Formats: sequence, structure tokens, C-alpha cells
Amino acid sequence: MAEKKKKLPKYGRVLNPPAMRLTERDTRILEAIHAYDGVLSFSQIQRLFFTGKSQTELRLKLLYQNGYLARPGEDQRRRISEMIYWLDKKGAELIASLNGTPLPEFYWRKEPRWFQLDHDLAVTDFRLDLLKACKRDKQIQLENWIPESEFWAYPDKVIYSFQDRKLTRNIRPDGFFMLNTGEHRIRYLLEIDRSTEDNPRFFREKILPGMAYLKSQAYEKRFGHRSGRWLVVTTGERRLANMLSQANHAKVNGLFYFTTFDKITPDSLLHSPIWRRVDRAEPVPLVFLDT
Repeated sequence: MAEKKKKLPKYGRVLNPPAMRLTERDTRILEAIHAYDGVLSFSQIQRLFFTGKSQTELRLKLLYQNGYLARPGEDQRRRISEMIYWLDKKGAELIASLNGTPLPEFYWRKEPRWFQLDHDLAVTDFRLDLLKACKRDKQIQLENWIPESEFWAYPDKVIYSFQDRKLTRNIRPDGFFMLNTGEHRIRYLLEIDRSTEDNPRFFREKILPGMAYLKSQAYEKRFGHRSGRWLVVTTGERRLANMLSQANHAKVNGLFYFTTFDKITPDSLLHSPIWRRVDRAEPVPLVFLDT
């Protein structure tokens, strides 16, 4: 009788992991986790590389058991909405070697930022929706996504005025990207806002420094231009209305675009009127294209 296949545990590694052959797709999974700021959820990996749940589960278990991926323990898993994965040492060694970088010099996220995990996954969801939207639209090309970790490692500082006081702030957007429409390159800075309570400091802490950054030498030096737009994605209509009211005091006009998470899909993100601006009475699309 054939030996029954040993079932892998839900949590923890076995002493003798099942043999596996690292495939091209496995390598792309590891590269994607590193590229998407170090952490991906189960559903995000499935969305990128698989069609079925069971196939995804099996492959990720093998990568975990063989030391390429890390994942939460049982206690950590209870505190989060779904399983997540990040690079373990063997996975980091592989990606470092592909980049021609010795492991001691290779930066990789050794553990998620647990205190803002939901925020980080929401940034990745936006990025995946944007990637899919651009793939569907042959007129628009997504260029040069810069993740939040780059801005934390190398922040730009701006000086701005508030109530006759000079304030300084490090600018750390949740991402930066460009859309190439063929005629124009449009620069965007992303702000993911997951709070449900109104924030009276949004004007002082986000809008004023955000406007100053777009006009600063630091921005021009980093991106080669002084044009750009802030995209703010928030939790609901009440909070969005509060942000619009604060933005109106600063007369930001077309520098800030606002929407809510429930309106973002690959079909709506670019061309549907889901974005609010203080200088427009009605919602607008993110990108206008002549047809």
C-alpha cells in the first residue's frame, strides 16, 4: 500500500519539510513580495499568480515549510483578517542573489509592521487595482511606482506656514507613481487614510505640507518636475466631506483628489467620476483622455 501523504501543520514548521522544486512562478512570488514593500496577503498572492484557492494554499505552504517564506504564528494569526507572508532568509538570499547583492547589504522586511498592517495591505490593494486598470487601458502606462519604504528611508523635509508659525514636516507618502498617457506624464502621491473619525489636524498635517512639497526644490530634485497631485483614499462619505471642507480653506484646487475605498475598482479607478476636488461641483475621473 502506498504511503499516505503527510499533512502539513496549519502553524509551525515540520522538521523534515517535503521536497520541492523551486519554479519560475515561485521566484516571481518572492520577487513580488519584496517589490510590494515586503508583505503580501494570501488573497493578494492569489490575485497575482493563481486562479484557485487550494493551489495557492499548497504552494505557499511548501514555500513556508522550506524556509523561503515566513508567516504569522497562531497567536498573531488570530489578530489579523487573513494570512500574510513575507520573505524568510532563504527567500531573501534568492532575491539578493538575483539582484547581485550580498545578503548583508540587501534590505528586506524581516517582519511586518504589525501596528499598521491593515494600512500597508490597503496600499497594496490600491496598487494592484491600479496595475490592472492600466493593463486594461492601452492608452495609459503605469511608470515608476516608489513605495512608502523609500520615503521612510530617505524623507524630504518641507517648511510651511500655519497661523503665522513656521512648521517643518517630513513628507512620507504611501506611494508615488506616474501615469503616461502618451501626451503627458502625470505624477501622483498616494495617501491612504483608514481612520473613521474626523481629523481636525488634516489641514495642518497633510494639506499644507502636501501643497508646500509640490512647490518645493526637494520635490523637483527628486522627481525632475514640480507638477503633481495628491490622491487621498478614505473610509466613508462623512470623513471625505470633512477633508474637502478643510481642503477648501487652502484653495488646493486640482492638487488634491479624494475618494473612498468602496469606489475603487480596476474598472472605476482611472476613468469613472469617483474623485472629488474642491474646485468642481461634481465628481471627476482621475484621467481625462481625448477620444
